[in-house]
Amino acid sequence: MSTTAEVLRDREAKGVALFITLEIVGLAALTAGILLFVSRAMPLSVLAVSLPGILVLAGLLFRVRRRRWVTRAGLVAVLVSILATGPFVFLEWEGTGTAAAYLAKTGYPMGLILLVLTATTLQPIYPAIVTVLLALFHGLLIGLALDDPSTVLATLATWQEHVMGPALHLGRTANEMAFLLATGAIVTFSTWIARRTVMSAARLEQAAGQLSRYFSPEVAERVATADPDFLRPGGSLRFVAVLVSDIGGFTALSASIGPDATMRFLADYQKRMTEVIFRNGGSVDKFIGDGILATFGATGTMPSPCERAVATAQGMMAALHDLNADRAAAGEPPVTHRIGVHAGEAMVGNVGSEDRLEFTVIGDVVNLTNRIEQACKQTGDAVLLSRAVLEACPDVTGTSRGCVPLPGVETPPELFALTPPADRETA
Repeated sequence: MSTTAEVLRDREAKGVALFITLEIVGLAALTAGILLFVSRAMPLSVLAVSLPGILVLAGLLFRVRRRRWVTRAGLVAVLVSILATGPFVFLEWEGTGTAAAYLAKTGYPMGLILLVLTATTLQPIYPAIVTVLLALFHGLLIGLALDDPSTVLATLATWQEHVMGPALHLGRTANEMAFLLATGAIVTFSTWIARRTVMSAARLEQAAGQLSRYFSPEVAERVATADPDFLRPGGSLRFVAVLVSDIGGFTALSASIGPDATMRFLADYQKRMTEVIFRNGGSVDKFIGDGILATFGATGTMPSPCERAVATAQGMMAALHDLNADRAAAGEPPVTHRIGVHAGEAMVGNVGSEDRLEFTVIGDVVNLTNRIEQACKQTGDAVLLSRAVLEACPDVTGTSRGCVPLPGVETPPELFALTPPADRETA
């Protein structure tokens, strides 16, 4: 399962890859624009600036898409973009043949585009760096303009005069610098917010994955998306099928193999069995030591809950067969388990307090299923079904074991040993 950090790195890598891709497209478009529309531009000089930058960016993109150098690649891409686009300002200026004041008045728009693109990286440090570099670069351009003897400080009447003429309006220039710094701050803050949003989403995704390790997918989804009504103590009556399983001789087995091996075996066993339960739409209500309590129909309306419970019992026997085959290959003795299945109305809902809730099934049907599982010791059967379950499954056959006495049950139901599918085909 991916951690929050891993999910964030993946999102960041995708953002940096998008950023670099847009840089390549923008640099290529800028190159074409200068070559096509700036009549005095020197093609070799323009290409000498743009092509190395495009090649370096392409190499960085190749690395980032393979999840390598993600953070470093982003920083290098920012610097390459500044170094590649910076000279374009001077190349365009030379092509226009105007005074140096042109630099201070037109040099920052390309930087603003680059600044906005850094928001895709989910790294607030990138727009912050670009903002500082652009402010320094813009200050350099202003200094060059002021150093030009032809620069005139004046109040201008028209936009054309402001852009193309030698006059430089310091108030307007200061306003542009302030706009640049404000834009940088906004983009940096927005990127920080976007990063935190992605981190929160990653944590929720991880939490949902962790919930599914404790609960069935249905319960995990309901808990993750639950409304306040669901997360309150209370419940309702619902018809459910209940399955209880228990490993035979587990106490002796655990004493013979030690605690570490016991926990490894139990984890392997429970993993195999829960996969079968979930595959048939069941929910694991709880693990009781080496036992499993599973329900069918507890989390919502479910077609044929009894048939699903019986199919799960059959699947668990097949899973146990595979487990024993692996144990035999490892030189370990086989294990057995007992399964009881019963169905009826039960109270389904949350028990506990507002601080600690447990979604569970309560009622005689659960207690009786536990007794049916224990009756397997008396009858020697691996799976016992109650008459209520067998009658709800017309395609399932079983051998009657009569009304086996069950502790604490005055009128025990008739029980049936489940006929394995292979035996039914042979009959």
